[in-house]
Amino acid sequence: MVLGVLATAVVLLVNAALSARSSAPARELAEQSYIDQVLSAVEDSTAQGRAVDTLRNQALHVSITTTFQRLGELVASAQRVLEAVQRIQPPSSMQTPHDLLEATLALRADGLRAFRDALASESSGRSNDSSVGALGDVGQDFQAADRAYRLLTKAAAPAGATLPSSEWVSDQTIYSQAGLEAFLTSLRSATSLTPIHDVAVVLVMTDPAPVSLNGVTETLPAASVLNIQAVIANDGNQVERNLLVAAVITPSADGPSAQVRNFVDLSPGQKRTVSLGGLHMKPGQLTVLTVSVQSTAGQAGNANNTRTLTIEMQ
Repeated sequence: MVLGVLATAVVLLVNAALSARSSAPARELAEQSYIDQVLSAVEDSTAQGRAVDTLRNQALHVSITTTFQRLGELVASAQRVLEAVQRIQPPSSMQTPHDLLEATLALRADGLRAFRDALASESSGRSNDSSVGALGDVGQDFQAADRAYRLLTKAAAPAGATLPSSEWVSDQTIYSQAGLEAFLTSLRSATSLTPIHDVAVVLVMTDPAPVSLNGVTETLPAASVLNIQAVIANDGNQVERNLLVAAVITPSADGPSAQVRNFVDLSPGQKRTVSLGGLHMKPGQLTVLTVSVQSTAGQAGNANNTRTLTIEMQ
């Protein structure tokens, strides 16, 4: 009886070991088959993201109707990719990555539809200020999709699965309020036959960058020199040349105030980053930083020509 029990135990152990060994290749095969199926969907989605960037950049040089039509084609394409992935049955080990992939593609498809709807009013001439908020939500959808995809790649890593990167928003300033206001203003100007002169300071960045914000005051780490990066946009439909861009701090370590200047040329709808460097701040003292671009001849208003920050270096 003892020998019989021992023999049975040995047989069970051997069967369990063989079963475990045989299931591993099957699982790996199922995971690889799944990756092969979704890889083309990931590549298609990444290509769609590049197409959105191209469309946004070309929107100022083609009719808004054409932009709207192309965006509609991207909406349909993104929906087809999503539906193709939804039909795939993942192995149990890839269920979490699959759910994250569906979330990524759904957010991108929804964002594209919202983008199309936001431009619908522009295409029909019924522009309004709510377009900025709607496009801001689009940017949030695209950024959330990028985060979901990064989580997907981490969730798939333990299974040995490697997926290519896929990102739709590499520059978050594109979907900032200032960036979107500049985009829509340029878009409306591009459709007008009347010459429009309109330049603006879209964004101001300091180097060193702020480490904290106290109310409206940005706190910067101590540094010997303050450098400025200013994004200047041509929101009109005319070429603007030799525009003066200036940064002024008050007070300065070199006197009551100090100024640095540079010049920029801009095509209609173009944005460029202008470097302004060599300012010296007084540590521990509130300082007003003003960055401005000169008004152009014939510019209707100059409210966006200047941006002011309150900063302190500690």
